[in-house]
Amino acid sequence: MKTLIYPDIATNLTQYENLNSDIIVYDAEDTLTTQYEKTCDDDIFTNEVNIILAPTTTTTGKYDTKSLTQMCRQLSDKIRTDTLVVIDAQIPPRTVYKMKKVIDEYDLIPDIKIAYTNKISQNTRIIAATNQEALNETVELYKSMPEEIKTCKHIQTAEAIPLIKNTYKDTTIALSNQLAILSEALTIDLIEAIDIINNENMQIPYPKPILENRVIMDSNQILRLADEYGESTTLTQITRDTNNYVAYHMAYMAEKELYLKEHLAMFETTVAILGITEDQELITQEDNTSLILVDDFVSRDVEVWVHDDKISEQIIEEHGAQKITLEQAYEADCIIIMTDTPEYRELDPERIEKVIITALPLFDEEKFSNVKYSSVGQYRLKKGEML
Repeated sequence: MKTLIYPDIATNLTQYENLNSDIIVYDAEDTLTTQYEKTCDDDIFTNEVNIILAPTTTTTGKYDTKSLTQMCRQLSDKIRTDTLVVIDAQIPPRTVYKMKKVIDEYDLIPDIKIAYTNKISQNTRIIAATNQEALNETVELYKSMPEEIKTCKHIQTAEAIPLIKNTYKDTTIALSNQLAILSEALTIDLIEAIDIINNENMQIPYPKPILENRVIMDSNQILRLADEYGESTTLTQITRDTNNYVAYHMAYMAEKELYLKEHLAMFETTVAILGITEDQELITQEDNTSLILVDDFVSRDVEVWVHDDKISEQIIEEHGAQKITLEQAYEADCIIIMTDTPEYRELDPERIEKVIITALPLFDEEKFSNVKYSSVGQYRLKKGEML
């Protein structure tokens, strides 16, 4: 049996190279470039084929299932009773349940075969289905893919796994960020404390800004789902607020360091912010800590420079800042590093004119011992010193 893949214009079809089936791509508008056989005839849906619905649902930084709903409507009066329909997309919980109602509104197919799959990590794929037959067939389809397959008893549980993973990451980092800010007031080196605490039974993350779109998006999706179902999400809301507050703490650190060490008021300075996103591209600006920091400085008439090769000059200028090269960053009064990027780790301390601040532990303290350098949660005390 062949497999029909129904993508949209943004779907990466190369991910199906190892699929355990011959592939046909449905391309109604003839706009896709692919090595696979293509068809624009929707009568293909009535043939004896497996169907993989593979829309992109997160292009705006929020879940959008409109294209998936449209695909399911197209199947609704054409699907065979023996067709396997696999939804291979990033979707929030209970989406497949809603799509089943679109495909088979009146429950005319009692044993309809619908499955859900998605990569939940670089090396792991989750699969769940409406019945055992659909589960077995989907596992058979994907068994040649490079990821380990894990099956789940219920589709809605499988859909929730990426949200749970990313919200957990957001929450644990929020704890570290909260402790980091407090540790500076207490003159504690939180990084050293974390290094000592961590073992095979406990792994506390280092404090850092949250600049991964999926983490932000999934935490915010938990908030939306809770609102939809009338449940409380106090912890997740505090998590988002705490991780966004890191931007204002970085601004406070810069202001303090420049005033105490250089006797400069912020409006007299130039600040270079290095790193806007940890993703390959900036999908959404919502809750982006670096851009919150840019906006805060600009609102106080600070001259802001930004370096991140993945961000367009237009976006940076829309926030009132100027895009620069990494070489130009050395000319700033204050350099603030927001992402763990190899080229930022290689900055030359001898060329830093005034102050450098990192939002996460990047540098060897000894290498930067003669530089006006500070890092969130890493209070710089001499050995044995008490303040």
